[in-house]
Order: sequence, then structure tokens, then C-alpha cells
Amino acid sequence: MRILFITFSDINVCSSSNIRNVSLIKGFLELGHAVDIITYRLDNKAALVDKSFESVVSRCRVIEISTTLHTEKVSSSLLNSKENSIKRKIYNKLRKLYYSLETVDSLRKTAQTIDISSLELGDYDLMISSSNPYSVHIFAERIFQRYFDGKIKWIQYWGDALLLDTLTRSPILPFRVKNAERRLIGICDKVVYTNGVVLELQKQLYPDFAKKMTFIETPYGFEEAGSDSILYSIGYFGSFSSSVRNIMPLYSALKNIQCKSIIVGNGDQHISSIDNVTVLPRASVNEVMAYECQTRVLVCICNKLSKKGETGLIPGKAYHYGATTKEVLVVGATPKVKEFLEGYKRFYFVENDEKEIKATLDSLLRNEPKSFAKMEETIPQKAALKMLSEF
Repeated sequence: MRILFITFSDINVCSSSNIRNVSLIKGFLELGHAVDIITYRLDNKAALVDKSFESVVSRCRVIEISTTLHTEKVSSSLLNSKENSIKRKIYNKLRKLYYSLETVDSLRKTAQTIDISSLELGDYDLMISSSNPYSVHIFAERIFQRYFDGKIKWIQYWGDALLLDTLTRSPILPFRVKNAERRLIGICDKVVYTNGVVLELQKQLYPDFAKKMTFIETPYGFEEAGSDSILYSIGYFGSFSSSVRNIMPLYSALKNIQCKSIIVGNGDQHISSIDNVTVLPRASVNEVMAYECQTRVLVCICNKLSKKGETGLIPGKAYHYGATTKEVLVVGATPKVKEFLEGYKRFYFVENDEKEIKATLDSLLRNEPKSFAKMEETIPQKAALKMLSEF
């Protein structure tokens, strides 16, 4: 099968979405399918190019598109500036206002207008558009109409659901967001989400399209390297934006646990290295894997419970860690997310509370390390097969 895989982010840049995309593409390739990738090339100097993806991406034909965006220049400058700069504070306020009015995301207009007339596309059996950003599905719709005229199947792969994503956006007119999402999922052949909680919530929101919806566990296509020595007892590897997940209870707990811990990632909450806690900025997949291999307990902080209720959003790290043999502590899972993840019999759980985190980690560390079986659902080939079922 020949597959056209469309992303509206730079496939070479390290992000949770691209770890998922590259892992899924690896699964397609291992099954013997050919994959062409349409990717949006960023000029953002703050973006972290990840060479860990080369072994997969180099086996595909990559079609780059680009345009000049003032937002890239602004975000690049701000990401490289001090966290509490006046410019950054003003930018954050304007960004919040923008997202309260925007129906999809900041790339929507670009997706609607970027030139696609000179794309050199071949014949394909299947087209897959993968968010985030959500506007990739708008971009894919234009490609679908211009080059394929409904003659191939189209799968939309949603990293998050649009209307449910209320932690990073508070739309003034939510019905407009719902209408935009309904229109998008209505024009494809199949909609794939990343977990069963979101799937059920989406089926309730859009019952007319429930039969075309499914989910696959987020694949993880990077081999766990062995390590003869454990340097860190506890590790957290990921972002920690205060609007989505609060790292401060974990950080405070780690400071009071008599062991070495490590945190690798970026966020808007100020944390720094101390004697027993090493804090480092975001790193490539291979660099993070090296740290993970030297760590006993891996910690995943779940998204907060929205004021508007359950969102079902689960960090990709839960699946990434489930693909290892390590002990995994899931912090702050919402009731439905906890119930869903408990079904894998793979994780420990604790509320996002400093005292409870400390007590749980102290209890884990008092016992001998436990090795778990890797979650088979995260194997790239299995995820790829599940996505392609019925096609």
C-alpha cells in the first residue's frame, strides 16, 4: 500500500506529536508499505531538531512546504528570551485572547491559503492527516480535493480532540469550535484518537459519526537501551506548562526524598537544580532515552481536570513509558483516565499532591525494583495494523 502521511508540523522537530507520527510511520514501513510525508518546514530557531527520527524519515519521500510566518519569528524570539520578560507577558496575554476567538488554531488561515499547486504527488491508496496542530486536517482537505477528488481513503489521526482541549484554550463561542470540529470529522472516512476515554466522549458529542471513530494506543518506535547502572531513582521527562500540568508538587516532593532525581523538560514554572534534583532543558529522544535507562521510576504527570469536566487527554509519555520495562508512576490522573489506564495493569497511580507523591515514591523505593512486560499495544507494527483495519 502507498500512504500519503500529512503533518502540519516539522517532522524533524522533537515533539510529542512527532514521536507519535514517526513511530506510526515506522510501523507502516515495517509492514512493507511505502510512505510519502508532507511536512511543514519551520524557520523557528527555538525548535529542537531531533536526529533520532532520521532512521525512519530517511526511508520516506519527504515533501516540504513552507511560508513566512511572523508568529514563528515572534515565538522563536520569546522562547529564547527570559521567562518573565515584559514582551513574553504581553505575548501570552494576546495569545490567550487570540485563542478565545479562534475556532481551530493559529495555523488555520495558513492551512487555508498556503500554495499547494506545485506538489509533486503520486498515486496513493490512503491519505492520513495527523494533528497536532488541528489545522492539518484543513490543509489535508485541500490536498484531498485538488489531487484525489475522493478517489482514495482518508484517515484523520487526532492527537487531542478539538472541543475537549479546554486547558489550553477557552473559546468565547464554543459552538463555533464544535461546528468546526464536526465539519472536519464529517469529511473523512475514519477518525482515530489516542485513547478510549476521548473516543467515548467524542462519540457522545458527535453521535452521527460514532461508527467511523476508533482509537489506537500511541506507538513508541524507539528501542529501550540497556544500562548497567541506575544513576537516578526518579525521573520526569516532559513539558510542564502550568495551564496543563502542575509539576510543583512533584518537584517539592523530590527535594525531600533522600535520593537522586532528574527532570528534563521545559515549562513556565520556575524550577532549578539542587543537591539531589538535576533539572535540564528539553532534549532529543535519544538523549532522553539515555537518561530514562539510568532511572528506576519514571513519572508521568497527567493533564489537569478542566473546569468544564473530563477531557480524556492523556500525555503520550504514559504510552512511551508503558513501552519500557520500568516502574511507572502516573500522577494526577482524572477519574476516567485512571480507570482507562488501570485496564493495562501497568501503572502505579497517585494524586498530584506533594505529601501523597512523597509517600508513594518512598514506598516504591523501599522495595526491590520491579520489571514489567512492555505494552504490546505500543509496538509500531501493532498500532499500524490497528489503524489500517477495515482498509
